[in-house]
Amino acid sequence: MKLKKVLALVLSAALVVSAFAGCGGNSSKTSTESIAASESSAESTESTASGDSTPAASGDATATFTSKTVDAAKTISLNAGMEPTGLNTLTSTYSIEFAMFKHMYENLVSLDDDDNTVPGAAESWDYDEDTLTYTFHLRKDGVWTNGDPVTANDFEFAWSQALNPDVASDYAYFLYFIKNAEKYFNGEVAWDEVGVKVVDDYTLEVTMEQPTPYALFLFSFGTLAPINQRFYEAVGADLYSTEAQYFCTNGPFALTEWSHNDKIVMQKNDAWHGAADVEVEEIDWKIITDANAALSSFLAGDLDMVGLGTGELIKQATAAGATIQSYTDGSAFYIYFNNNDQYLSNVNLRRALFNAIDEQKEIDTVWQNDNEPMTSFTAPGVSAADGTSFAGKVGELYAPSRDQEKAKEYLATALSELGCTVDDLSAHLSIDCGDSPTAIAEASFYQEQWRQVLGIEVTVNSMITKQGSQNRKTGNYVMSVTGWGPDYNDPNTFLDLWVTDGGNNQTGFSNERYDELIDLASKETDLEKRESYFIECEQIIADQLPIGPAFWRASSYACSDKIKGGMHRSTFQDINAVYVKLS
Repeated sequence: MKLKKVLALVLSAALVVSAFAGCGGNSSKTSTESIAASESSAESTESTASGDSTPAASGDATATFTSKTVDAAKTISLNAGMEPTGLNTLTSTYSIEFAMFKHMYENLVSLDDDDNTVPGAAESWDYDEDTLTYTFHLRKDGVWTNGDPVTANDFEFAWSQALNPDVASDYAYFLYFIKNAEKYFNGEVAWDEVGVKVVDDYTLEVTMEQPTPYALFLFSFGTLAPINQRFYEAVGADLYSTEAQYFCTNGPFALTEWSHNDKIVMQKNDAWHGAADVEVEEIDWKIITDANAALSSFLAGDLDMVGLGTGELIKQATAAGATIQSYTDGSAFYIYFNNNDQYLSNVNLRRALFNAIDEQKEIDTVWQNDNEPMTSFTAPGVSAADGTSFAGKVGELYAPSRDQEKAKEYLATALSELGCTVDDLSAHLSIDCGDSPTAIAEASFYQEQWRQVLGIEVTVNSMITKQGSQNRKTGNYVMSVTGWGPDYNDPNTFLDLWVTDGGNNQTGFSNERYDELIDLASKETDLEKRESYFIECEQIIADQLPIGPAFWRASSYACSDKIKGGMHRSTFQDINAVYVKLS
């Protein structure tokens, strides 16, 4: 597709390469909440319903996809790596969950093999730079798995729910690029004042709050996926997308089985308009949290792709004859500091804990791979305005091997300011991590560094991913190991994390200047000036350390011979098996 206006095309090319469902990586980030459709949303749906051209709906709103017997030769098995915290597009935050959404749902726009935005549920669109309005023209052969046609109303309804405070979507702020969306979320305007208008069943107008060069990117993001309102209201918001029978989707695959903590099965949706080009008939997502067990399963022929997160796993796979593939997934991993904690509210203690860690040593001992120590926050895969790496523009704000002598000085200052002792800290400080051997090894490395350099004994709390996520969300933690993957190709995808009370800011960090900079950047059309605001944000992070930056991940994996030419994986598409070719 091409944008109608030249300016929009130039801005898009300068700042946006594509979009990926990302968010928290496999060590980072909510479970489905009990929610109810808002009264204002119901009213708006009624007022925008189309007239004579309304397509026919199926009789049973809760009709589900009928599973079928599938040829094993056309089935691939992949490892999800974790039990999803939820598979509700309104409330999910983990990258593997968003990867699954790309198989089950079709947004207005999709991503091609080069991570460029291409037609999805919308077959075309126009952009008016004067009114900042996108007009999407939906294809007329879109269909839900309950038989209903996919219409513009499905997008309006989904977005009204994402912006419903009662839904508690961490990604509600992702829609703030739409005119009056933030005001609606804050209860300042009615829904009919939000820049979303259903012109007719197959035409949707979206007006932006201000020029947003990466807007098309956002339309491909999982939280902006459509929702079939009839189905959603018939099954109830508390059950929606919690079990296989409570899914209604419009994408290339349909979820047919969810055996919690075991596997998720998706089968090809023959009613999807692009089904003829999909060779895979079934995807079996195995839930294997232990990386060594996953590799053993792959070598036994039970998995067709396996992630190789450490050098030791790469060596084992190579020795077994596997072909190793790598890609830049754009993820940053770090230590969450609870800035509301009685001790970690002190910036000098955060500086002491951060500088006590030799990050290069951690990579060499725990990961033994090509992970890179973070020298700023935004990952190198995210582009600057001129197309180069934004991280390169920021420069080295902290060294790969931290200043451990300086860490001791920071600790002494912190103890004086807090009026406490090292023993007090040892009795209080803890760090949450995942329950896999590698996650425990990472947290244990930090534990040992703090013991050796600072004399502080920190407790390691290993737990399932869902529990760690919940702890961060409720503030029930001291420190926590987590990470973030980019949702679109712009520094804002990383830097707006730390705005005060942001949807994904679970550190409690608040900085007035930081908030001002993110706001200025959201309105700035001078790309160099906008970039300068983001660089200052990076400097504030390096100074105030709301989190303890660790490493940028380099991802390696191996595929079985069954997957011809490998799996499509990139910075902005974690896993895309839709167009896998089979041997």
